[in-house]
Amino acid sequence: MIAASTSAAEERFELWRKRTGLILAPLAGISLWAAPLPLATNAHILAAVFAFTIILWMTEAVPMAVASLLGPSLLVVFGVGPMTTVFLPFADKIIFLFLGSFLLAEAMQKHGLDRRIALTLMSLPGVATSPGRMMATLGLLTAGLSMWMSNTAITAVMLPILLGVLRGHPALAGQRHLGSSLVLMVAFAASIGGLATPVGTPTNLVALGQLEKFGIPRPSFAQWMALGVPLSLALILALFLILRPREGGSMGVLGAEFRSQRARLPRITRGEINTAIVFTLAIACWLAPGVLDAFFGGAPPWMKARMPEEIIGLAAGLLLFILPVSPEKGGFTLEWRDASRVEWGTLLLFGGGFALGQQIKDTGLSDAIGHGVIAFLGQPGEGVLIAVAIIVSVLLSEATSNVASATVMVPLMIGVAQNAGADPTRVAIATCLACSLGFMLPISTPPNALAYGTGLVRITEMIKYGLLLDIIGAIAVWCIVRWML
Repeated sequence: MIAASTSAAEERFELWRKRTGLILAPLAGISLWAAPLPLATNAHILAAVFAFTIILWMTEAVPMAVASLLGPSLLVVFGVGPMTTVFLPFADKIIFLFLGSFLLAEAMQKHGLDRRIALTLMSLPGVATSPGRMMATLGLLTAGLSMWMSNTAITAVMLPILLGVLRGHPALAGQRHLGSSLVLMVAFAASIGGLATPVGTPTNLVALGQLEKFGIPRPSFAQWMALGVPLSLALILALFLILRPREGGSMGVLGAEFRSQRARLPRITRGEINTAIVFTLAIACWLAPGVLDAFFGGAPPWMKARMPEEIIGLAAGLLLFILPVSPEKGGFTLEWRDASRVEWGTLLLFGGGFALGQQIKDTGLSDAIGHGVIAFLGQPGEGVLIAVAIIVSVLLSEATSNVASATVMVPLMIGVAQNAGADPTRVAIATCLACSLGFMLPISTPPNALAYGTGLVRITEMIKYGLLLDIIGAIAVWCIVRWML
């Protein structure tokens, strides 16, 4: 694991941000509560609580999971709804889908399957013989793994492998631009890969969950991939062109080092085999209904009723606790102590976001916000509305967590789209995809922080290349949502 180093200025900024949040959150909540807003009582209270929670999320004045529990708790206290209703979204099926994907990712990390895959591909003949080929392989490999695993986890796996190669050979020490470009390729590709599947990043599941809360049909796993995979590939190509190597020299040492690291791996273990089998089965089951719909006239009704995407993910994760790795000693692929490393805080963030989103719809606050935005924008067309959602989401994601940005923006933009007569599915998906486009600053995403922490990437380089990728990504999201969804 690589620890992300922070400068004194960054630490001061983070401290200032948190302290500001502790002051602004209650101030905003009380001000909205006291303001004479043209809202029903419950919607008025919700607006105040929502503003309070948003600021806590954005500033991370308290852990985001805590803020996600605090917001719904206040709704109960102030009489917006009973606890059984307000907290019901914490049991949303989307949360269990992501729990299953977390468990799969944990098994891959625990048994080293992710590292074995990375070293196997990077040591293939010809991969490391040129800077361009190595960069392209790194980008595709990182993005491919990030389709199924946390972008932070993938970055933490790939960067040590890369740094061990770069720092272990004096011949590469002088090629600073090559080193920084490869590190940025890993960090940015980890975020890009998450766009390709519903489970690739939490922001995608936020959109799917909120669409369901508003009673809007959501894309299937296969339908999302039909949109997300081309988008990811287009952005990886753009990233390669932005970061393309400008330094030559012999790269034979890189291939030799990758092969050496691969040779030092232990023999494949039963845990790796079990994880690979379960992972493959989960992907096949997720994609099966879409394949059957496309080529065989539709999946059988029992499959859609008894094998929803959420139960497939959860069943795959639970199966890892049953498959043995050591029958003699009683060990299993995953033990319960491994589950302690699952991102439970993210699951609570989902629940809080879904709970507030449900109340935004039920109290009529989404309609009120939608009417207000439409009055301000003057009945915008769908293309303009999607563009506005993308721009605001990208800017917001640069300064705060992508998940927090999506949790705030998606339900609001669904309400605006419904009042504007636009397709809420397109607007919601464009919004959540744009929330994953924070590339400019170390604080924008954990992969950016890890890349900056290596010491090989200057802040000016991250801003320069990140801004270019933000612009290209925003245009690509607008085009692909408008033309392919």
